[in-house]
Amino acid sequence: MATYEMFWDCRSCGTTKLLGKTHRHCPACGGAQDPSWRYFPPEDEKVAVQDHVFVGVDWVCERCDTPNSAAATHCVGCGDARDGSEADAVRQESVVAGEQSGKREPRSKKAEKAASPPPPPRRSRGRWVLGCLMLLGMAFAFLVCLAVCWTRGTEASVTGHSWKRTVTIERLASRSSGDWCSSMPSDAYGVSRSVRQSGTRQIPDGESCTTVNSDNGDGTFSQTQSCSTTYRSEPEYDDWCDYTVDRWGHDRSVVAEGRGTTPEPRWPAFSVDGCSSLGCTREGGRKGSYFVHFLDADGDDQVCDLAQPKWASMAVGSRWKTQKYVLLDNLVCYALEPIGGAR
Repeated sequence: MATYEMFWDCRSCGTTKLLGKTHRHCPACGGAQDPSWRYFPPEDEKVAVQDHVFVGVDWVCERCDTPNSAAATHCVGCGDARDGSEADAVRQESVVAGEQSGKREPRSKKAEKAASPPPPPRRSRGRWVLGCLMLLGMAFAFLVCLAVCWTRGTEASVTGHSWKRTVTIERLASRSSGDWCSSMPSDAYGVSRSVRQSGTRQIPDGESCTTVNSDNGDGTFSQTQSCSTTYRSEPEYDDWCDYTVDRWGHDRSVVAEGRGTTPEPRWPAFSVDGCSSLGCTREGGRKGSYFVHFLDADGDDQVCDLAQPKWASMAVGSRWKTQKYVLLDNLVCYALEPIGGAR
């Protein structure tokens, strides 16, 4: 496992690419290194550390903020003891790098003397684009919510009724279909087999390795290889069957429509065979829709599809209180309430 020096940039004088282990202070201005400023160098600018022995993560001097080796008992910048006892170290009346008087200062005061604040972190374009997409998604969701939730009170009067009833007719017929032969229905006939690709399978095909940088915490970093298995896709094949099968299916729909509540809505006239051989027909299903027509307070024509008992009870000319969607401009049909005894 190879070991290399981290880089750091001096924020006092702007000198860049200083070595994390070698340069505990900036050689240009004497500014102390801050461990949080370290970064991994480009691959083509790595500086190897010869005979490196890792003794532990750096400790930072409480007096001058200089990072020190874990093996050091006193700060290489100001001589202060690691445990903070000044009596253990003999130091000058003033330390030029920090212009200190020999008395310990709280970290808050030293922070106030910093030459310049650290530059703001750079934001990648990808994060910016992701942020914009999230904002657009939130705006769209807000508009959808606004469209279905923003309502206002209104009144509407009944102007008429209409209805529509539909019956679906099914026919038993020979129908062509296809499926994987293992899933073919048991009553299929006229089967024609062929081979088709049913999917793909992943086959191990070597390894893909990347270099991983790990900060050692002492001004150096280590590089290791992280490898994962790579795969190639190979097609898989299976038997496909085209066949014929007798099945019920949609044949036609018959419809009856009308206006008004009298005479009562009727189902359309139709006939079916009622047998179970090819060509026979049967009733597939019924659906009824009952529409009440309104004129709202804004002079807009409105229509509500209601249950038949409710539809039949709403007399022409009766007035109803309800809500109206502000953006969609139509009535909230489930909120209809009679006005003045209307039913």
